[in-house]
Amino acid sequence: MSKTSIQKWEKSLLTYKKNCVQIMSLSKSIRYVGIINKYGRTLAGTLKPGIKPMFSRNQVRDEFFAISSFIKLRSKVTMPIGKLNYVLLNHQKVNSLILQNNLIVYYITFPKDKLPSELLIKKINKITMQV
Repeated sequence: MSKTSIQKWEKSLLTYKKNCVQIMSLSKSIRYVGIINKYGRTLAGTLKPGIKPMFSRNQVRDEFFAISSFIKLRSKVTMPIGKLNYVLLNHQKVNSLILQNNLIVYYITFPKDKLPSELLIKKINKITMQV
């Protein structure tokens, strides 16, 4: 018996939620792990317990739309320079690591004084490629 599109979608969402938890467990310095689609819509996300969100709902929507637009625009230049590995945004209050797997974007934040190591990025990347 083949699965319906709703069943496939629910399975994907469950996988995304598991990936968020798995990534969060890699480091105590991770504040937030979110997965967004090509339109900037949140598919799954988890915030470290005890951490207050920095964005309002509208700010999250705008941030994720901007990130998805950036990724979409960058994909048009991959031929000459190669596939995007990751993006690290360094802000005054937080650092954001952005990885992409096809049309899915992983958005991971760290405290301002913590940068993810190359080893941690490789571990996160391995999880993101499972989907």
